[in-house]
Amino acid sequence: MFRLVLALVIACSCDAALAQKKMYRCGNQYQERPCEGPKSDAAAPAAAKDDARLETAAKRKEREQAIHQAKCENYAEELADINGRIKAGADAKVMDQFMRRQKEMNIRIERECK
Repeated sequence: MFRLVLALVIACSCDAALAQKKMYRCGNQYQERPCEGPKSDAAAPAAAKDDARLETAAKRKEREQAIHQAKCENYAEELADINGRIKAGADAKVMDQFMRRQKEMNIRIERECK
């Protein structure tokens, strides 16, 4: 019986010693070994930033082209609408405004969309 109690006491003391292993915090993780030092591939983050910058610039350029294209399409639609109204006819005062607007839209399309 004495041997059983002695074995039990020794086992309990060993568990306490094992439970006190040193843990290292590495970022958001805890591990049994120390953290690794800085990565040897330090150029990779810089290259990733350059890639992200190029991708952002490409997306910006694509967005600007889409806006420009939409603006040109709106000009063309408005010009087609004005031409239709001119063909339909109206009184002299309204027709003068349509002709002026038609000239303005033709100039905008020539300058900005070609």
